[in-house]
Amino acid sequence: MAVELDIVNSLECMIFGNSRATDSRLEKIRQQDALLLVAYDGDTQVGFKLGYVVKGTDSFFSWLGGVHKNYRRQGIAQALLDFQEDHVKSMGISTIYFTSYDRFPEMIQLGLKNKYTQVKSELDGNEIKYWFEKQLL
Repeated sequence: MAVELDIVNSLECMIFGNSRATDSRLEKIRQQDALLLVAYDGDTQVGFKLGYVVKGTDSFFSWLGGVHKNYRRQGIAQALLDFQEDHVKSMGISTIYFTSYDRFPEMIQLGLKNKYTQVKSELDGNEIKYWFEKQLL
């Protein structure tokens, strides 16, 4: 699926209230092996996961994702993660990673539950940014 700015912006705004995606960032992602997954309830978008193969590596970066607050705790994030991991494995990619912040404890817990290992943390502004990775192959 082509990664379109309006789709990503709409999903980010629905979940987070704002959007960090820019056309220039998405253009870089479009030039790599990108994967955009969208979860629906009927015709309503309720969650998403966007990631890409890091050029020149054997790694996949799960960059953005989330589930609308009214649809959390229903297994949607887990289903998106499972599909993403299966797809990335089928591509022959050995490592998948993501970053998160203190303000997203549910994402951190989802990663830990799925055997992601925290490999780094650092102060980013007024909060801590964490890096998690998992070996797939």
